[in-house]
Amino acid sequence: MSDFHINTETCSKCGICVDVCPANVIEKNTNGIVAFKQENIAICLGCGQCMAVCNTKSIFAKGLKYETDLFEFADTESFLSLLQHRRSVRRFKAKAVSKEEIEKILQAVSYAPHGDSHQHVEITVVNSREKIMEALPLMSAFFDKLAGWLHNPFMRKMIQFKKGKHTLNTLNNHLLPRIERGVYRDFSFEYDGITRGASTLLLFHADKNSEEHIEDAYIFVTYAALAAEALGLGATIIGLVPAAINKSAELRKIFQIPENHETVVSLIVGYPKYKYKRGVKRELKKINWLN
Repeated sequence: MSDFHINTETCSKCGICVDVCPANVIEKNTNGIVAFKQENIAICLGCGQCMAVCNTKSIFAKGLKYETDLFEFADTESFLSLLQHRRSVRRFKAKAVSKEEIEKILQAVSYAPHGDSHQHVEITVVNSREKIMEALPLMSAFFDKLAGWLHNPFMRKMIQFKKGKHTLNTLNNHLLPRIERGVYRDFSFEYDGITRGASTLLLFHADKNSEEHIEDAYIFVTYAALAAEALGLGATIIGLVPAAINKSAELRKIFQIPENHETVVSLIVGYPKYKYKRGVKRELKKINWLN
């Protein structure tokens, strides 16, 4: 049996899997049949979101199995249960997040430890879908330009020299195929492939020469994502937005990011459109015990 298939006998044709797929790998045709897009299977993330949200356990992606690769949520209110339920949310209800809820998230971030005696990370809260929409064409244009750089041998060497081989590999293997499939090119008020239609965007940035700011930014965004989950909100950490902001004076102006700052990471926040039924197991790469 194929690593990608749908049990048409049990599929309810609800189309939720189509909506939640972050790589546009699944479609619902004119007859209402849900199927994998054969031309897009190569860019499947293997995230298991389609399977985690399916009511009837009818969808199978990238060889994943419900029995061995997913788990049912624990019915408790413990911190471990919170971690089980926490996952990237990329489809949101058309409902703005209130200022009070955002302030609770920011308060949670204030509890986070930081590396230097004086933490340097600033947070810009963009609580406006209209403001995000203003920036999306510039972000999309940046990714098209980035694709051109990645096809240019000289620019590839420059990226590797400045950002390291690991960054080049990420851009080439993960980002480029999605740029070329147009994942980041189409956007509307309801949905886009970059900020996923979210009405709230948190930007974590700092003076590029300040101590420990990169490490602190990632600690802070993790606290923010967990706080959002605890409040019944959905969130996803997005690396696409900072990359575009750091290369665009126009985007810096839209989001009022100081010239001497680098944006390290961002978080989209909103009310989840769908409720996930189960979680996807994630194995650690390797554990080394030294006794």
